[in-house]
Amino acid sequence: MKRDLRQDVQSIQAHLMQGRFDAGIKLCREVLSYAPREPNTLYMLGVAAAQIGDAATTRDAFSQALTVTPDRIDLLLNFGNFLRETAAPAEALPLHQRAASLAPQMPDAWKALAMTQLRLDLCDEALFSANKLISISPKDESAWELAAGAAQRLKRLDEAVSMIERAIRLIPGSAMLNYALGQLCREQGNFKDAAIAYQTAHTLGFDSPDLYRNTAESLLESGRSHDAVAFARLGLDRHSTDLELHRVVTRLHVESNSPGDAVEDLIIAARKHRTNPSLWETAIGFLKYLDRKGDQRALLAEALASGCPSTPGLQSLEAIGLGDEGRRDGMVSSFERLLDLYPTETGIKFDFAVQLLKANEPDRAESLLVDALKIDPQDQLALAFRCSALRMMNDPREPTLVDYDRMVFDVQVPVPSGYSSAASYFGEVAEVLETLHHTQAHPIDQSVRGGTQTNGFLFRIAEPLVKSLEQQIRLAVVDAISRFPNDPRHPFWGRNVQGTSASDVLFSGAWSVRLRAQGYHTNHVHPKGWISSALYIAVPDEVAGATDDAGYIQFGAPEDKLGLNLPSVRTVKPEVGKLVLFPSYMWHGTVPFESSQSRITVAFDIVPHK
Repeated sequence: MKRDLRQDVQSIQAHLMQGRFDAGIKLCREVLSYAPREPNTLYMLGVAAAQIGDAATTRDAFSQALTVTPDRIDLLLNFGNFLRETAAPAEALPLHQRAASLAPQMPDAWKALAMTQLRLDLCDEALFSANKLISISPKDESAWELAAGAAQRLKRLDEAVSMIERAIRLIPGSAMLNYALGQLCREQGNFKDAAIAYQTAHTLGFDSPDLYRNTAESLLESGRSHDAVAFARLGLDRHSTDLELHRVVTRLHVESNSPGDAVEDLIIAARKHRTNPSLWETAIGFLKYLDRKGDQRALLAEALASGCPSTPGLQSLEAIGLGDEGRRDGMVSSFERLLDLYPTETGIKFDFAVQLLKANEPDRAESLLVDALKIDPQDQLALAFRCSALRMMNDPREPTLVDYDRMVFDVQVPVPSGYSSAASYFGEVAEVLETLHHTQAHPIDQSVRGGTQTNGFLFRIAEPLVKSLEQQIRLAVVDAISRFPNDPRHPFWGRNVQGTSASDVLFSGAWSVRLRAQGYHTNHVHPKGWISSALYIAVPDEVAGATDDAGYIQFGAPEDKLGLNLPSVRTVKPEVGKLVLFPSYMWHGTVPFESSQSRITVAFDIVPHK
């Protein structure tokens, strides 16, 4: 019997409208068997295949449809959107350009084009397209967001803020636009206005874990640390399983000296969501940072008995607990069983290696760390502990990995024009940095003791002296790395990119630390860096004139609580304007000192820019 094409196409449409995509695809293929170039069927096959995640069929069907109907607007838009979202934005661009050309008054055409241009980093073109969209559809919130996003990417933040403010006047009830304003103000370093915009977005109904995290950060940077804790904690009522939000709440609770148990919210969430191992592991990790060993053991036992999946992480924590109790044999057998079960888990190899070092078995520890480094040769923690293992064995390979003479650089950060001396420049920088320390206690998960640390990426602050300092640091870093030897196979020297310029220097983190009486850094390494640093902004008189090493930075000694009994190999005296650079995997810390004056540093991590 002859098929009725019109009836079949209508049936396909009905399947798709009711979400019966598999049935729709089956009927599409039947139609194409007798009408292989039927454009509506080809188009609907592409749409249905996209809905079930069949990218190959989607691309093939849309491509065939395009040869039949090259000027069909919905095909140009949907095929272009598919290509953009499947990592082929360059192929999407001509389709969206054609759609906008054929339908210059269609908002969706300009929206799709602007999004594709942004994906390709064609920010000037995206700004033009977004402004065209605004002219056609001025009350479309996404139009203003796209325009502001393009201006933001072009480093025209003031213009981006102005756009969003105009949009809010036009659409005053928009939660999304107020959130966007908060984001832009925060990027400008205008934290007070950012907090107001975020809280307005919240009042208007915007709700996401990011909203609570970003609002808390903005309140903290505005000097309202207790309000920051309270707002972040409010977010936990709605997002009780969000780990990042829990980390923010716990960290702010500690740093603001808030009353009560800093880990209580995490423990409550873990008990409520008993089968979520990440909550248990994170809570146990914070108890470890707080040195609450009894609570740590009890919570681990509770997690394992709660019905929570026995993940490699929880089992590794259990094995570590055996080692901490002095039950060496039990620890070893537990880790050996885990290695059999999870032979590719580098975390287990690392944890086992650390426990073996603590048990004075560096040879086997070193072997495990070598295995871990085969998977990730730039694992800074594995490199640090391997250096310690080699040193414990008096192995001659250790100095090739960590040379405390050649790999510790101290250089003077140049003073910009307009200042008569380093003392005058860094004195002004110190005054600005003092205003950025809004917490009352050291961070829960960092090395600082007896001091405070600024929140977030320091160089995002719009303060002119902070921006000036960043540029002067870039100059000093480039001067130092230009003298690195060419050794491509070395885990430190080999990551240097020849010809790096000041603008190429890529920071993975930057912060300021303020230490006071009896302040110090525990010995530590930096897992996310290549080159780490300490730049001395203000040095107490007692440290500057010390006859011993009090207040000095020291290198080579692992964290004291590991009990490895390896003393420091080198110390460097702090001096105002001195920048000390060293491998991120090199153990370092600060010798405690006594002074009523602040010791202020700026520290940062650098990673290769290519």
